Amino acid sequence: MSFLNPFLLVALAAAAIPVIIHLINFRKPRKIAFSTLAFFQELQRTTIRRLNLKRYLLLAMRVMAITMLAAALARPFLPSQIAGWLGASSGDEHIAMLVDNGPSMMQIDEAGLYMDQVRNAAKEILEQADDEARFLIVPSHGELASGRFMRKPEAIRYLEQLETVNKGGFPFERMMYLQNRLDDEPGDSGRIYWLSDARKTHLEKMKGQFLEDKPDRDWHPVTFIHAGSESFQNIGVAGVELTGQVLGVGIPAGVTVSVRNYGSQSVHNAYLSLEIDSERIGQYDVSLEPGEEKELLFEVIPESAGIIRGMAILEGGTYTFDHKRYFSIEVPESRNVLLISDRGEDGTRRSYLRPVLAAASETGTRINASYTDISDLREHDLETYDALILESLRRVPDYLQAELGQFVQQGRGILFIPSEQGNIENYNRFLQQLNAGSFSGMRGAYGRFVEVASLQPLERGHLLADDLFDFSGEDDVRIDMPSIFHYWRYDQAESGAPLLQSNLGEPLFTEHPFGDGMVMIGTMGFSPGWSNLSIKPIYAPLVYRMILYVVAWEQGGVREHVLGAPFDRYFSHLGAQVTMRLNGEEIHPETAASARGLRVRYPAFEWEPGWLELQLDEKRTAIAINQNISESDFTSLSLSETEYLLENILPMAGLVSIAGYGDAEIRSAMAAVSFGREIWNWFIWIALAFMVMECIISVTYRTETADD
Repeated sequence: MSFLNPFLLVALAAAAIPVIIHLINFRKPRKIAFSTLAFFQELQRTTIRRLNLKRYLLLAMRVMAITMLAAALARPFLPSQIAGWLGASSGDEHIAMLVDNGPSMMQIDEAGLYMDQVRNAAKEILEQADDEARFLIVPSHGELASGRFMRKPEAIRYLEQLETVNKGGFPFERMMYLQNRLDDEPGDSGRIYWLSDARKTHLEKMKGQFLEDKPDRDWHPVTFIHAGSESFQNIGVAGVELTGQVLGVGIPAGVTVSVRNYGSQSVHNAYLSLEIDSERIGQYDVSLEPGEEKELLFEVIPESAGIIRGMAILEGGTYTFDHKRYFSIEVPESRNVLLISDRGEDGTRRSYLRPVLAAASETGTRINASYTDISDLREHDLETYDALILESLRRVPDYLQAELGQFVQQGRGILFIPSEQGNIENYNRFLQQLNAGSFSGMRGAYGRFVEVASLQPLERGHLLADDLFDFSGEDDVRIDMPSIFHYWRYDQAESGAPLLQSNLGEPLFTEHPFGDGMVMIGTMGFSPGWSNLSIKPIYAPLVYRMILYVVAWEQGGVREHVLGAPFDRYFSHLGAQVTMRLNGEEIHPETAASARGLRVRYPAFEWEPGWLELQLDEKRTAIAINQNISESDFTSLSLSETEYLLENILPMAGLVSIAGYGDAEIRSAMAAVSFGREIWNWFIWIALAFMVMECIISVTYRTETADD
């Protein structure tokens, strides 16, 4: 017999209370015998012996009752073998295990590799289970190699082959999978073991799930086996982004690489390099304080159109699974833009954007502009355009709104310029399609030429002002800012980021990511009735850069899929032949036509970091595949912290630590949580029996009789 909570055996000290009371009662006054009483001493001896016997019996009953209650608190149980011999087997014939095999299990402490520790613990659970039991073992990372219940010999072989992988982590999905699989098995028995180093980032993702999400469901109990004694030092490449969205042949583009120290010690003499198409273009010496993150800038100048494949490479540190961050950038030969306007009944409305688009077509970015009226939009194939500009539309036709939303989701851009005669209800329905905020009214009056605000001064480093001015030294931007006579009042969504604002702090142009694309919402037009911007020297270069930003926008500046989630994307090429290769190996995804376009899906369980080459008919692209940066944070929770976090998430059958344990200690610890039968209720009944006997002795046992 063993105990699940042996530390509660300290309650056995309470058994000393009746003994202490008994000893205190034995402290009696000193007696002096008188000769006249000597005759009665022999008569009293029999009665005194009976009285002492009663006292000892009552003391024994009380001590045993308290001992049994204290032992019950420690949850005694019989291991499966003994329970089976006694015919008292718990009937647990289905044993499920979630084994952590993520990158953090590469850590090593005095007891060895974390992965070896959990593997040994899992083997001990198998060995101590009944020979007729069946086992379902799933890893937390990578693909499900088995996914079926196995007999003991096969399960042991599977564990011996299980290794750490640098693949996506699915702890929540795998735990739910085990719960559902046990539901499908006959009988009510079944328990789950979760063997892990209790990574904080993984456990916190469980919040709001299982018991909290479905409290009425009958969840199977989980025993958590905590491996590893501490969290070790680790640094990694946290991300790669473009600092400028304008991509073109010969146009410099900045690539910002983030490096983070996830440990509690300083890091020195690490080196960060950037490679473009296998050619190193720069390197930094990196030093990081505990918890510090640095952004390092590299300059890339595309020499030709097409797909650029790059890697940020970190040298230094012990754990290198996160020392490479892949990225891909597509430099187009040209960008196609469609300007959609509303000429009105007289057809005389003038476009102030046409001259800017005409000038843009002469630059190295090669913007090819086309023009149409909203009434003729159906004559154009939107799939051939990289961006749309909706200029001064009184209404966005309801039948087009879903199609325009799909256009943005597929990775393209829309620049929305309102009309002074616009319908606010219609506008807000359109913005709702894009999760892009709403209009709430107007400020000023169109065509009255009374200043109600001005353009907020552009600061040095502003996204649209960068490279717009020739700075020298520490000079600031000094320009006569345009006056604004009229604009829509706008409430941006949480995802919005204002690019231009009025001096009152209200947004004039705001970007909103949506799907893989972006929509830029304007609150004013460019005609003189809105402002005097169109007559200022800044007008053409500023609006030109706004258009470039919309046309060249890609989310995060790079196309990326992060491991730990299925690959699920929409493309505009309906009916296209899809070919996918990851690191040279062909993949066969699931494809389906939908209202949003061609949907391409794949579970991505077995994917590792690298490049995914995707071909849709003749169009080729590359998507970077990277590990989730949360895997780089090795911070683990203690046993008490783990219990506190999980107690409201999962039905916990127990928690045990094997941190620093050798083989013998692991064997003993697993014996304490192996499948047997808990018999704490037996001890409760025994305690009650002792208390009943104590009452019976107190009432029925007499120290003297009539014969005495």
